[in-house]
Amino acid sequence: MSATSLRMSQVLVPKAYTVLAADADKRAVISALAATLVGCGRLAQAQVATVVDEAMKREVVGSTGIGHGIAIPHCRTALSDTIICSYGHCSEGLDFDSLDGEPVHSVFLLVTPPALKEQHLQLMKSFASQIRKEHFCDFLQQVPTAQALHDLLVEFENR
Repeated sequence: MSATSLRMSQVLVPKAYTVLAADADKRAVISALAATLVGCGRLAQAQVATVVDEAMKREVVGSTGIGHGIAIPHCRTALSDTIICSYGHCSEGLDFDSLDGEPVHSVFLLVTPPALKEQHLQLMKSFASQIRKEHFCDFLQQVPTAQALHDLLVEFENR
């Protein structure tokens, strides 16, 4: 897969979708998202702590709450040989130290192998362009299932 063709809909792990508790802190949110990857067979339970620790190290550098109700905590680790993503939703909103100061409703956890740094950067850039499209964030807050999320991503990626 070339760096220019990678899309969020392609790295999102089917069924790696969870509802997040409104009172969860960043570590609990990232842990819950990593656990969904275990449930889908993409990470081993023993790997969750490493993913959480690496993603939390990235949060120290700067919040991955990018605004518009979205956060994308991420880490680079050799625990996966492909870029994988899980998704969590919180209707009430979470405090994720978002850049715009607003609550976060949608959280995407990206786990990227070190060798795919360029693809990771391209993916983040591509996804940022989706976020700026009219109605994307509104629709994102309303997706009830992993399939609905995938369908929404595909629809907006093809616009």
